[in-house]
Amino acid sequence: MYDVIIVGAGPVGLYTAKLCKNCGINVIILEEHGIIGEPDHCSGLISTNVEDFVKIDSSWLEHEIKGAVIRSGSGKNIPLTKNKTAAYVINRAKFDRSLSKGLEKNIVFNECVEKISIKDDFVEVKTKKEKYKAKMIIGCDGFNSIVAKSIGSKPNELVNGIISIIDEKDNKDIVELWFDKKVAKDGFLWKIPRGKTTEYGMMSSGAKFEELKKFFKLKSLGNKKASMIPIGPSKTYSNRALLIGDAAAQVKPWSGGGVVYGLTCAKIAVNVIKDALKENNFSEEFLKTYEDQWKNAIGKNITVGLMFREFYKDCNEKDIDTFFEMANKASMNNLDMDFPLLDAFEI
Repeated sequence: MYDVIIVGAGPVGLYTAKLCKNCGINVIILEEHGIIGEPDHCSGLISTNVEDFVKIDSSWLEHEIKGAVIRSGSGKNIPLTKNKTAAYVINRAKFDRSLSKGLEKNIVFNECVEKISIKDDFVEVKTKKEKYKAKMIIGCDGFNSIVAKSIGSKPNELVNGIISIIDEKDNKDIVELWFDKKVAKDGFLWKIPRGKTTEYGMMSSGAKFEELKKFFKLKSLGNKKASMIPIGPSKTYSNRALLIGDAAAQVKPWSGGGVVYGLTCAKIAVNVIKDALKENNFSEEFLKTYEDQWKNAIGKNITVGLMFREFYKDCNEKDIDTFFEMANKASMNNLDMDFPLLDAFEI
């Protein structure tokens, strides 16, 4: 019997496993695909806060970003610039593979989980090939998490995210964002310079590749990626079970990004796992401390982000322009990419 079964070998699952292994916890990762980092559905823009968790490696670093220009549908702009790097553009597949180093013996590939049974004394996980037992199960298996379903948890909403990467060089250090409700009624569009390539993307409940192509006047869609983005966390713990990352909807409601939030929650989760193993207490009441702690770390940012999202859904173009005017009067250049709303409103 294992101490911990982790479902999903994305960055959050791999980082959680690495922390567990470093603590002497007997851990196994069940990954439904055959290769780490594939399929790759995500954008590669990540804040410099990632350095709190992993060392920057040139093998997966593609470009560096110092600022952004946020545009409204009517043409108003909010420029955000810094004197230093604010974000990195990374190759997500290579990033994931770097996190898997040292975990080769802990990962079982091509294992699609079919059923999870949480019993009094252990958790049983049935795949198409095997049955696994452990003291705990950790869901790091994305927006469609089978672990989340097994404990009756689901995000408040799912939003489409689509990306097109074009073979056109762009070495600028500014990201461009468009909040145009005529195109993305409850989201936004973006252009990210990736050095050797350029990324165009859209997050919205009605996001479609043809709309993306039309908005940016693209001749072709290049390398296409798409995924659902979970917005608004539900319950993230149960008897012998925890959810981390996209499986827990621990993402920024205003952008859909979740790597730094997921890594933050992974650290918290592993400390709780250690305590549970030490006390031999895997009850829902005991594991609730995980949700209390992660909400203390990032919960206010998510709450304010959800409020901002609801405001944006209800507002019209005039409201957006008014917001842009207010934002331009404030000093916003020092905003943290992962925690901007608290800085902006001093909450």
